[in-house]
Formats: sequence, C-alpha cells, structure tokens
Amino acid sequence: MNWKAIVLAVIIAAMSTAGVAGSADNSASTSYFEGVWSGEWIFGRTRQDVTITVGEKNEKGAHKTTYAYGWATSGTGGSIAPGSFDVSGREHDGVFTFSWKTKEGKKRTVTLEKYKENEVKARFELEGPLDPRQLPEYKAILKRK
Repeated sequence: MNWKAIVLAVIIAAMSTAGVAGSADNSASTSYFEGVWSGEWIFGRTRQDVTITVGEKNEKGAHKTTYAYGWATSGTGGSIAPGSFDVSGREHDGVFTFSWKTKEGKKRTVTLEKYKENEVKARFELEGPLDPRQLPEYKAILKRK
C-alpha cells in the first residue's frame, strides 16, 4: 500500500509543477499595449477625442480592440457624432495595429508604438480618395489611463 501513496504523491507533485509552469507562460504573453489609451487626433483646426481599449490576446494571437471617438468636425464641414466599435488588433515587432473599413469602403488603420512609459505614438492612416482638406495620416501621443 505504501507504493500507491508514493505514486499518488508523485502524480500530485507533477501536476502542481505543470500548473505553475502554465501560469508563468500566460504572464509572459501579456502585451505592453493591453489596457486603455486616450488622447486626441488633431485634424487641422478641429480635434477629436479618442480612446482605444486593447484586450487580452486570444488563442489566435489577436486582441479585441475597442475604438471610441468623440464629436468632431469633418473635413467637409459637417459634424461627426461620437461612437465606438470593436475590431481585432495584432502586435508585431513591438507595434500594435488594427484597421477597419468605413461605410464607403475606405480603409482606416491605427498603429500604436511604445514611446515612453505609459505613452504611445499613435498614427491614424487614411487610404483611398481623400478630401483636399484631409491628410493621408494624423499623429498623436496617447496616454495610458
């Protein structure tokens, strides 16, 4: 009967070691970009508040990302109402990127790059035909909330 107790003790020890190793692997995969980032885009004479929430990485390597924005004046003089939407983002070589298409089918891409502790350089790229008053990209510094 002693050998059964020894085998059981070895199995329990092996399982607890595997559990510790597994949890260590999960903490190592945490991205610097996970969390909430906020700031504002400066579109010429108008500004637009932006908040980007980057969630944990899923099993496919993507992060659920929420992009929320405030009131702004468009390049054509109309108003842009606040809103938010969810997309998937990915980190590659120290840069976090996500993109979406507008209702008109124009691609928009946001890139975050570590700048300082709790700050990122953000770039908002506009693809497709642009209004003469629009630039192809806008830059900002976003801070961790």
